[in-house]
Parts: sequence; C-alpha cells; structure tokens
Amino acid sequence: MAVVRAFRRRMARRTGSLERGQVLVLFAGGLAAFIALVGMSVDVGHLVYTRTDLQKVADAAALAGAQDLPDSGVATSSAETYVAANAGGSTSADVQITGNRSPADTIRVTARRRVNYAFLRILGLSGSDVQATAQARAATYKGGNGVLPWGFIASNDPTSELLQNPCYEGTDAQGLPVFTQNVRCQLKWGAGNNAGGDFGALGLDGSGANRYRNAIINGSNKRFQVGDKVDPETGNMAGPTDQGVSDRLARPAPAGCPGNARDDVLITGADGVSRIRPGCEDSARIIIIPVVDKIDHKSQSTILGFAFMYLHGMESCSGQGCGGKGHTEVVAEFVSFTTVLPNSVYEGFDGTGENVVLLEE
Repeated sequence: MAVVRAFRRRMARRTGSLERGQVLVLFAGGLAAFIALVGMSVDVGHLVYTRTDLQKVADAAALAGAQDLPDSGVATSSAETYVAANAGGSTSADVQITGNRSPADTIRVTARRRVNYAFLRILGLSGSDVQATAQARAATYKGGNGVLPWGFIASNDPTSELLQNPCYEGTDAQGLPVFTQNVRCQLKWGAGNNAGGDFGALGLDGSGANRYRNAIINGSNKRFQVGDKVDPETGNMAGPTDQGVSDRLARPAPAGCPGNARDDVLITGADGVSRIRPGCEDSARIIIIPVVDKIDHKSQSTILGFAFMYLHGMESCSGQGCGGKGHTEVVAEFVSFTTVLPNSVYEGFDGTGENVVLLEE
C-alpha cells in the first residue's frame, strides 16, 4: 500500500506540473491575441482618423486652389501651400489641373500621409500609406430648375394692399429673409378679396393652366436663380391647383423614408429647428419654391432665393380671415432657405459671376 501511495503522489505532482505548463501556454497565447486585438484597434483607429483628417485637408486645398483657376500655376501653388500649412510636413500633395467645361476649370488634390503602426509591428507590419482626394471646379452659376409655381413672399406689411406672408419674420445679419418654422404657411390663396387678382401663383413656364399644373407636378423646366424676374399667374387656377397637388400627395414615400406624414419627412430637434429626415430628401412632399419680394400683377416679382418646404396640401379657409369668402388654399411648412438650388447648373467661365463647387469623388 505504501508503494501505491507513493506512486499516486508522484503522478499527482507530474499532472500538476503538466497543468501548470498548459495554463502558461494558454495564457501566453491569449495574451498575444489580446495584444494583437488592442494593436489592431489602436492602429486601425489611427488610420481612420488620418483618412478623415486628410479628406478635410484635400477638400479645403481643392477649394483654395480653385479660387485661382484658370491660372494653373497659381492654383497649384495655392493648393500645395494650403496642404503644407494645415497638414504638417509629413503630408504630401499631388495636384492636377484639367479642363471640363472650359480650359483649366477643375483642380484635383490628393493628400497623402504615412501612418506608422505602434502595436502591429509585433506582427511584422510597419505602417500604411493613407490618402484622400478632392476635386473642385470653377464655373459660372446658371441656376437650376424643378421649382414649383408659387411665390413665398418676403414681406409682412400690415399696411400693404398686396399679398403678405405672416410666416415672414424679417432678415438676418446677412440680409437674408427669415421665416417661421413649425407652422402652416399659405402658398396659394383662393378666390378671396385679393388685391389685383393675385393668388400667390407664378407663371414660371409661361401662362396657362396646363403649364401651371405640370409645374406643380414635376417642377418648372426653366432655370432660375437669385435676381431673376418672374410673372405672376393671374388666374385663380382652382382646378389645376387641386389636380397638381393631388398628384404630388398621391406619390409613395421614397425608399429610405418611413412615410409621407409630416413627422416621417421632417425631424424637429430639441432646439426647435426642423430639418429634412435623411432619406426623405426626394419626397414629393418636399418642394422648393421661389422666395419673392412681392406678388403684384402686372409687376414682375424678383427672386430673392428659394425655400425648402413640406407640402401639407389643400385646406379650406372661411370667415373673416379669408376676405369674407370661403375658398381653398395651398399650405406648406417652411424648412430652410437657400440661394443656390441643389440641382443647379454650372457652366464655363464667362466673367459674370464665377463659383467654386466641390465635386463628388
């Protein structure tokens, strides 16, 4: 029995040693895997940060260089100087000047930087080259189309006999019009006692019911920009208005937009500011209409900019606030003001107002 007990003690000591050895091997392997994961997280994070930083540098350098186009030499120098001054000596820049709509109207800047790994070196990886590219084009702004044939009036003068806009609040520090958000605003009046027979409609594509209705459904075919003069649409156009609005309201929500309701298409933040929900930009409920100084037939209206609005639809108006005569109005909710349309056209230099546009890569 003593021999058996001694044998068991020797086997237990040997088994314990083997287990301790296995634990050490497992610990070493796990530690190596943990270090690799930490290294990958830190170094990959550094790569992502560098890529984001380089994109900002490339964007700004392309815009800076485009200011000097079509002088290729000066534009290249401006872009390279911007990269050197804002990205450090470890960043290099490759600048290319090409012609698109006119000679030397486009600049392409590629910013590059070497990222040296801190942890992944233990795996034999020393680093990686990171780059970001941006393009900008200098061209003449030619306006854009797709606006609807109603005027959002930048005036709220209680002493005026002209159409007024209670949603207009005045101008900001830059002299741009400011409008009230989160309320329903009139775009098109009905057959009330409106001065001069004006009802809020504009003859953007010329006069006539068919052109007016088609402009509601599809947006105007003509290009417009700030400063353009447009004619009021003198008729009430009740039928074409109802047909055009009904067509837009019947369209399904675009993919990526949860629906057509106001709170589906717009998001109102804690600051009270409403914005278009991402994915709903192409909703038929989001319309763009000219902001004008007045609507006063037979005078022309001057376009001051453009308003993004959420189209609520047609609503009945009756009582004293409707000029003593019941009618139907087009109502919408103001979202934002812009001076440049999103589908604008930029063409070659002609010396009448060049603009610099950052292009998508």
